[in-house]
Amino acid sequence: MPQTLPAAYRDLVSDLRQLKDRSRLSLTELGRTTAISKSSWERYLNAKQFPPRQAVQALCRAAQVSEEAVLARWERADAAWNRRGHTASPAEPKPDQTTTHRDGGVDDREPKATRGFVRRALLTASALITTRPRATTAGVLFLCTGMLAPAEIIHASYGTGPTTAARPPICRLRSCEGRDPLTTACEDPVTVGSRTAADGTRLEIRLSPSCQAGWIRSWPTHRGFRIEITSPDGHAQAATTPTALPTAGEMVTTTMTAAAHATGLRCCYYPSAGRPGRECFNAGS
Repeated sequence: MPQTLPAAYRDLVSDLRQLKDRSRLSLTELGRTTAISKSSWERYLNAKQFPPRQAVQALCRAAQVSEEAVLARWERADAAWNRRGHTASPAEPKPDQTTTHRDGGVDDREPKATRGFVRRALLTASALITTRPRATTAGVLFLCTGMLAPAEIIHASYGTGPTTAARPPICRLRSCEGRDPLTTACEDPVTVGSRTAADGTRLEIRLSPSCQAGWIRSWPTHRGFRIEITSPDGHAQAATTPTALPTAGEMVTTTMTAAAHATGLRCCYYPSAGRPGRECFNAGS
């Protein structure tokens, strides 16, 4: 990395590289997992472009580490990055800066051009207020009213409601295999199949289009049953209820299986060892 970069920025890039190594993902896999392009990650990890906060959060999720410490370092790097190139040269004071004399005194007087303009403006305003107080007041009110209308239009164009950026999913297809759907960022699931078993257990096949993965969720009526989801290519993920009867309304889910679309997803329900048999159905039914 260039040594001219702020130290806080170099530290952040080092952290991101370590997180990428910890995730054991290639740049291509990292792009699919985080929904951020491979070329963008190449620029972030080589300090060619400052990474946005959203990318840092996505990498933390991919590496399965806490965001807190990394985001704190990102904030320091962001502050240092935004300050770069804005430090005035001490050898060339700007016209509005103070000037030190040889005797140690400080001349805080404004430049003559500025002083002259301000003086003329104040004298003109004073004369108007003295000679035409009502007209001057009306003119000021008219000017303020004219400024409010454009301000309201600009304010309305930007909107007043808060905006929330959608989090990128931390897995997709094979990288979702075996993950808990409740702890991923697969926040757009749809129900693609459902059924109520003979004993009253409610079963639903769920699919996340962004993660391209499916799973089953159920609301048990007794303990000891088993649910199993099979992907279009034959991979299966299962879940069994706890030994104690879940509380009313408690949901049980399987882990996730890769599924680019709903076709071929299949759910099978096994009541319990004491109740032989099974009930199966496919997505779309």
